[in-house]
Amino acid sequence: MHDSNNDLGQLKNHIGKKLKDLRTKKGLSMEVLAGLVGIDLPNYLYLEKGTKGAPKLETLCKLALFYEVPINYFFQDYKLTAARKIKNNPLENKLLTAFRRLKPISQRSCVQFINSLD
Repeated sequence: MHDSNNDLGQLKNHIGKKLKDLRTKKGLSMEVLAGLVGIDLPNYLYLEKGTKGAPKLETLCKLALFYEVPINYFFQDYKLTAARKIKNNPLENKLLTAFRRLKPISQRSCVQFINSLD
């Protein structure tokens, strides 16, 4: 089954590595970078380490402007691992297609039924 939490964690780590690479190429400490960009040091530390919540788009935009890279720089070369598994599983694809065709009330009923199976 698709694990979006795992994908998000992997994406946060990917973004963090990109940020660290950019920062070290400029020869900046985290403290100096955070001050130059106007980000709280603890928040920047979380971004670079890929911990806590997902990065805010506003913050990524500030960093992209500072480093003079396009915003998609942080996402390029990243592949969703769990999403690829779904594409390769015909039964899950068929179920997902059928689910998407349902009316919203029927979708909610399906989700309630599936949750009751746990």
